Amino acid sequence: METEGRLRLADVFVSIEDPRQAAKVEHDLVELLVVAVNAVLVGADTFVEIELWAKEKLDWLRGYLKLEHGIPSHDTFGRLFGLIDPEQFEAAFRTWVKSILPALGAEIVAIDGKTSRRSGGVDATALHLVSAFAAGAGLVLGQCKTAEKSNEITAIPELLSTLALAGCTVTIDAIGTQTSIAEAIQQRGADYVLAVKDNQPRLAESIKDFWRCFRAHPSRHTPHSFAESVEKDHGRVETRRCFVFDQVECLDNPRQ
Repeated sequence: METEGRLRLADVFVSIEDPRQAAKVEHDLVELLVVAVNAVLVGADTFVEIELWAKEKLDWLRGYLKLEHGIPSHDTFGRLFGLIDPEQFEAAFRTWVKSILPALGAEIVAIDGKTSRRSGGVDATALHLVSAFAAGAGLVLGQCKTAEKSNEITAIPELLSTLALAGCTVTIDAIGTQTSIAEAIQQRGADYVLAVKDNQPRLAESIKDFWRCFRAHPSRHTPHSFAESVEKDHGRVETRRCFVFDQVECLDNPRQ
């Protein structure tokens, strides 16, 4: 629960405002949050499981926390998480994660948007989340909710502004191929790989023209790097070829 030179959960959770009525508070806010997060980290999925795990580990927990009144019921945990500010909790938790993880270095960070299943209804708009996923570490670094998929374009820069991305490579699908998003990534000290589809027709056509010219005139090849991989699986052979062009300015005049 505590690592030398790194923040404790209790250190970051003191920044969260306690929404409960002071006269009715029996359990310390920070302690409840520390218990709940530890339970979730070892596999608890529900408030009932948090309560059961905490009661089983009470002696161990008291090596770090007072827990004067023992472990609260699952209903108490549920009410607390229904009251606290989720943005404050997310910011505090993210601060703790950053303190215990090594620097991302040359990590690949994938930005992707997905609609939560069964979050919509007759009178409700489905919840759409834009997430940043650190591929190597296997961690979601942050999320930002939007009213609908089309709002990803505005949500992505907002999410990027909260992340430490220096030295990383950010990947986004075609909806994020926007000048403002590319600039936001560069401002965070990161590189980017952006997909190009027909939502950017002029750019897509320019790239197609460049590629046709490149393949048609091998004697005038633009400087580039090339890699190829061959994989055999499920009775088929897949060959992947990757061309990397350093001189992107050649896209301005692809037929020359």
